This record gives sequence, C-alpha cells and structure tokens, in this order.
Amino acid sequence: MSKAARHQLIEALIRKHEIATQDKLRDLLANAGFEITQATLSRDLDELNAIKVSGKKFASVYALAG
Repeated sequence: MSKAARHQLIEALIRKHEIATQDKLRDLLANAGFEITQATLSRDLDELNAIKVSGKKFASVYALAG
C-alpha cells in the first residue's frame, strides 16, 4: 500500500468523520488495512497540512488546511 494511497485515505477520513485524536485516525486506517505507527501518522498529517479546528462533538478535530 503506497504512501499516496494512505494520504488519499487520510484525507477522505478527515473529510467524512470528526476525528479528535491520532489514535482514532489510526484505528480507522487499520480498519481499512493500513497499519502504521503514530510517528508515520504524525508525519503524514504534517505533509497533508492537517490542522486542528473546533468541532461539533469534540473540542478540536482534524481538518485539512486550504
């Protein structure tokens, strides 16, 4: 599974769900067959320019900048 495919899935998950933690995002990725470390996920989020914004259910959730 390529990095590009993983990035595409992360973007889709962030758009579809209110994700407050990296652990939740890692769980969603694992359910889709992407087992990654927290360090890799953190780098991916940086590369995708993911930011935390105010959420509806949670104090802050991930969103894509721009």
